[in-house]
Amino acid sequence: MLCAILIYHHGEKFHIRIKCNNNELPTYFEVCKKPLIHTLIQMNLDFIQKLTQIVQDNLENEHFGPEQLAEIIGKSHSTLHRRIKEHSGKSISQFIRAIRLNKAKELLLTDDHTIAEISYKVGFGSPAYFNKCFHDEFGMPPGEFKKKFKSKKTENRYYRIISLLLILLLLIFFLIPNHRFSLFANKNTVEKTIAVLPFNYLGSGKDKEYLAYVMMLEITSKLSMIENLVVLSIPAIDTDSKETDSHLAKKLGVNYLLKGDLHTEDNKMKLIVHLTNTKSGEIEWSDTYNSGLENILDVESNISRAIAQQLNAFITPDEKARIKKVPTLSSEAIDFYQLGRAAHMEYWKNNTDLESLSKAEDYYQKALNNDSTYAQAYVGLAQIAYDKTTWSDIFKNTYLDTVLSLANKALSFDNTLSDAYTLRGDYYRARFSDKAIGQYEQALHFNPNSWQAYYGLGNFFLLKNSIKSAQNILEATKRRRGPEYPIMLDNLVFIFILNGLFDEGQELINRKLSYDNDSMYYFRRLALIEEYKEHFVEATEYALNARSIDSTNLNTNSLLAFNYILLKEYKKATFYNERILQISNNINFKLNNEHHRIGYVYLVNGDTLNATKYFQRQIDASQKLIAMGNAEEALYDLAATYAILNEKDKAFENLRKVQQQNTNLWFIYFYMKNDPLLNAIRNDPGFQEILYRVKTKAETERDKLKSWAIQQELLSPLSLDS
Repeated sequence: MLCAILIYHHGEKFHIRIKCNNNELPTYFEVCKKPLIHTLIQMNLDFIQKLTQIVQDNLENEHFGPEQLAEIIGKSHSTLHRRIKEHSGKSISQFIRAIRLNKAKELLLTDDHTIAEISYKVGFGSPAYFNKCFHDEFGMPPGEFKKKFKSKKTENRYYRIISLLLILLLLIFFLIPNHRFSLFANKNTVEKTIAVLPFNYLGSGKDKEYLAYVMMLEITSKLSMIENLVVLSIPAIDTDSKETDSHLAKKLGVNYLLKGDLHTEDNKMKLIVHLTNTKSGEIEWSDTYNSGLENILDVESNISRAIAQQLNAFITPDEKARIKKVPTLSSEAIDFYQLGRAAHMEYWKNNTDLESLSKAEDYYQKALNNDSTYAQAYVGLAQIAYDKTTWSDIFKNTYLDTVLSLANKALSFDNTLSDAYTLRGDYYRARFSDKAIGQYEQALHFNPNSWQAYYGLGNFFLLKNSIKSAQNILEATKRRRGPEYPIMLDNLVFIFILNGLFDEGQELINRKLSYDNDSMYYFRRLALIEEYKEHFVEATEYALNARSIDSTNLNTNSLLAFNYILLKEYKKATFYNERILQISNNINFKLNNEHHRIGYVYLVNGDTLNATKYFQRQIDASQKLIAMGNAEEALYDLAATYAILNEKDKAFENLRKVQQQNTNLWFIYFYMKNDPLLNAIRNDPGFQEILYRVKTKAETERDKLKSWAIQQELLSPLSLDS
């Protein structure tokens, strides 16, 4: 048998046809011509091969489906589904089923097992359902296929080749969408990661200096809309004048740097930009833009498209439309919005700068006074409302309502604003609602580089799914440098510690220390590691080191109070409980999971009146959190409180609910094993059975997270640096 793949081009398209024995297969597709030749194809081939291998490794597991594939590969279900649908027209289930059925066809022609046995070997739980799927896919039941083709060597070879071609086509259709990639891979292809550095302002009028900063932000935002790029957001950067681009790029973890010099005079501007390849050190592209200030939005769009073209990063029609979109026709509104954004960024660089926050709010409002339909200005006001919110209001029905209202207003004028969807995600996350997931994913649809959306998803999944949490926070760290970056690194550390991966957690916290030199966080995390290792003396020593740096940190004082309870040093525990209450009052923070421990110390000190008061506060707080959907920790706190009150039935009822959660993290097992509030029921066989089940689930979750970290090379020497 002779098969041929014919590739030819017509106009701006490549066309592909496949023929076997001069019979053209019913397959036809086309891909774009240059400049997309030499793109990401090799990287994506590796990705699809990895996907296929994962399915093959789990072929006999009938329960292996879209959720499991998405979790292992480290993407959300909707993101993976969207990519498969976009590239091939198939769902994730269809992709998995195609691999199962092609393997079944291979076994039918090479294996002596029965059809029922083969159906089980490829992951079908029902032979009848396997027969139906096989018939739908190949036009005949498996028995007829086996009878017809197994004894015919020539035709057997024909169908083997066809099977390989079908698998190849499946890979091509999944991986190489006809609107995005070229078939011709560049072996030197590298990931397209870029950082736009703050532009130098060389104008004489200081009143226009803010434009250099705002233009950098706007170009970053427009590049972030392109799915083929990984764009690093940098609110500010301190660089040594002698620092080379290659050294700076290594520190930032990018392959390209965009720099610019802005000159302004009267109402005119001149912007010189150049793009440096940090691997070679060469300037790959440079251009000069002369324009009136009224055309500043067009200049930003033109630069963004030019960079994408230079990097061979294809822009879809939708992405191009969003990049070119003019948010308002009012030049006055644009001026006020840009001033507001510059002031807002000053606040984000230093969140104690409330004067800048107030200025930003005033400028955004003035922008709306000039154009009441200016959607981005509503987003700015929504973000300010969020920045002003304190967690002490979390139980109020109106919590973050202003944020939601302003985000909705923005989307009523422009339904493609990623930041508005992110703020809606923050609103629903604060209410522990699964609606947050859809909002964050919508944000990523319109801005694939939204570090805020990734970070929001990471925090949403923190106690629900460790791998999804870590994956999303890791993606956020790839796209942001600023005051949030060390906090995101600390969250990654926290995830590992919560899951009992102490050596890995300590490795990551060592790296964080080398990045930001924050000893307080460093000692606090080491204290938590020692606590979960049941080394309570060492835990208090590390916590005291952290408190010597900042005595007002609420979490540090909580660590000390609990570890002194475990050491039965109740006088010291009382001291730190008093500090907890004082600090929470000073910062207007509403305690949710400290009341029962404060009550326990009162109880062992003989003050039953105060003990009862704090136990009831814990019950009230936990029930409110559970009603809001935040059940992961609240169920445990409620069970522990009922146990110390000797209400054993209620304690067991809530412990069983804890054990029945989708995941149990190691820290829950630690608390159940060591918490003195559970002493009254700890020897009960029912408690021991629940403890065993929680431990088993925690170990499973821990091992899955460790495998994921190895797969991501998260603990390799350069992983977090890059």
